Amino acid sequence: MVTGALAERSPLRTWRFGRVIAAEFVSAIGTQMTLLALPWFVLMTSGSPSQMGLVFVAEILPVPLLSMPAGLLVARWGARRVSIVGDLVNAVLLASVPTLYLLDMLPFGVLLTIVAGIGAVNSTYFPAQRMLLSEVIGSDEGAVTAGNALFETATSTARLIGPAVAGFLVGWVGATNVLWIDTGTFVVSALLLLGVPRDTAAPRQESSSSGRMLEGVRYLWRDQVLRRMSLAAFGYGALMPVVMIALPVMARDRYEANPQVAGWLLAAWGGGTAVGTLIVAWLARRIPPIKLAAAGSVGAALALWFVPWDQPFLTEALAVAMSCMFLPAVTAPAVALLTTRPPEHIRPHVVPLFGAAVFVASPLSYALAGVLFEHVAMSAVLAGVAVGATLCALVPISLVRRPAED
Repeated sequence: MVTGALAERSPLRTWRFGRVIAAEFVSAIGTQMTLLALPWFVLMTSGSPSQMGLVFVAEILPVPLLSMPAGLLVARWGARRVSIVGDLVNAVLLASVPTLYLLDMLPFGVLLTIVAGIGAVNSTYFPAQRMLLSEVIGSDEGAVTAGNALFETATSTARLIGPAVAGFLVGWVGATNVLWIDTGTFVVSALLLLGVPRDTAAPRQESSSSGRMLEGVRYLWRDQVLRRMSLAAFGYGALMPVVMIALPVMARDRYEANPQVAGWLLAAWGGGTAVGTLIVAWLARRIPPIKLAAAGSVGAALALWFVPWDQPFLTEALAVAMSCMFLPAVTAPAVALLTTRPPEHIRPHVVPLFGAAVFVASPLSYALAGVLFEHVAMSAVLAGVAVGATLCALVPISLVRRPAED
């Protein structure tokens, strides 16, 4: 009886939650390996940061463009089914890249088309994964914040392991062969999610209508907390891709074009985020989400000021890790508020709107960053990122100083 009661009070200890986290970790490992392998392949074969930036644009651009239809799809099909189908489609798309390359049928335009297809599938992931977590965890704000932090721990741990392993494998077996491993991870993720029971709640037929979608837009605009947090998310969505693009360029220009250095820099990104998510999971029930987001934004802004300068590899990696360590304190509380504040019937439509706020600026940032790094000093560009992050920190701080009514 005591064990059953504890299980009811601890949704984060259930096997359903464990399967969701395991599926995310496995697929994220492969995705992070691809995150190094594919841009590195383009950068080293073309020698152009601009073309590398276009690969990021092709993958990210569909996310904000398709975020609203993604919400309708999740509402109609359910988060579990959308996640499984998305994993399988991504596996097929990724497998096509090394296959076509071996057949000498992979011009750059075809590669961009495949990557855009992956981005279209990824547009459903943010709402589907967050709604699936909400179904598994429940509606307690502290538990949802902690659950999202642990979910991000799985993702960020993959960001630590994946790029480091990819940096080794790229030098050993080649960048395109690493994509086969990513293909397998999506298949494993789909199999894990097949073991998660379907949501037994009543079908959300009304949630699939355009009226509910517009209601989600109006709710996000009226709610001052979610509106301001979306503004901050938009800012970070515009700034952090510039740092991401900078890491392989740093490895090429500052550290003798060493792919292992590129892998370790991306691993520092993931490692810092992993540590941050564990800290947030511990603090989630002790600090209100808005205060936690304000503290995280201040810490991220301060740490980003140490990234721009030419320095030894180890201190650069440490600066990247420190800046990323504070970001989960912004994102996890934001997602927790997003999945607990709106009425349940419009959550599938509010969640993708927030995701769009995160990703809408990313395609332009990736493309612009590639051009900037060809014509402007890297330290100047990254100093501009630090200035922007400092301004973004003012948004959650304003919510702490003048909190909105619940």
